[in-house]
Amino acid sequence: MCNIAVISVHTSPLARPGTRDSGGMNVYVRELSRQLCRRAHTMDIFTRRTDPDTPQVVEIDSRTRIIQIEAGPLDAAKVSLKQYLPEFRCGVIRFQEEQGRSYDLVHSHYWLSGWVGQALKVRWNVPHVIMFHTLGEVKNRAHFSEHEPDYRIAGERLVAQ
Repeated sequence: MCNIAVISVHTSPLARPGTRDSGGMNVYVRELSRQLCRRAHTMDIFTRRTDPDTPQVVEIDSRTRIIQIEAGPLDAAKVSLKQYLPEFRCGVIRFQEEQGRSYDLVHSHYWLSGWVGQALKVRWNVPHVIMFHTLGEVKNRAHFSEHEPDYRIAGERLVAQ
């Protein structure tokens, strides 16, 4: 059995697909977690709080919890989340320490979460696995209508090393 800290800063598995910044990734994180729990792993999925009415901890099943961390305003746009990553990281660490829980692995999703995951890897001395889902440099090369900022590309490179 492995205790896994899943990091999904900008989208919650609780969010309804198609609303705000939720879509395929939140469904992917939720379903991956379900499958891993079937193999006797336990998961704490850390996401940024965006709904004041949802409890901080939501138990999905006996092995999966979603933990909402306060970091920045509830309605913060995804493009502004970079500035709240240190606050998010501290919130995850505070929760982990209060719970007295240890993790065997950090699994992060998207570059924002990867930044947090790298910091947790160092702090907890555990492996870190990241799923980028998309890469800014690839999106820019494909000439999508929206240009990804240089800080995202730099962040992705840092996390990938």
